[in-house]
Amino acid sequence: MYSTDIKNCARQIVKESLNRILAGAYDIPSLEEMKLFLEQNFDHAFDEYQITQKIKRSHPTWSSEQVMGELDRQKRHYENELRVNLRIAALNTIEEIENLIISLNNHIREWKVMYL
Repeated sequence: MYSTDIKNCARQIVKESLNRILAGAYDIPSLEEMKLFLEQNFDHAFDEYQITQKIKRSHPTWSSEQVMGELDRQKRHYENELRVNLRIAALNTIEEIENLIISLNNHIREWKVMYL
């Protein structure tokens, strides 16, 4: 995930939860909840066909078994990277949500001072 995706995701969550945030009843998602949300809302598919084709182009003399072995290795690597990146993205999204809520509360406080 890119930083713009993280910021957009956080903004969307804050928009959808605005009433609960204003009422002081909003709980920031846990790390596990955020990871689950990100898994469900962003495409993280491993394209076996595309990777197989790349392997075959890179190693035209390899047998099918060698290609499949390399595909499995790359898939495991991809899944490990995805797990790490998903955790980092979840932490960054939670941090962005916290920052947006703080900013929102500060703006509300400033508005109250000026107009009430």
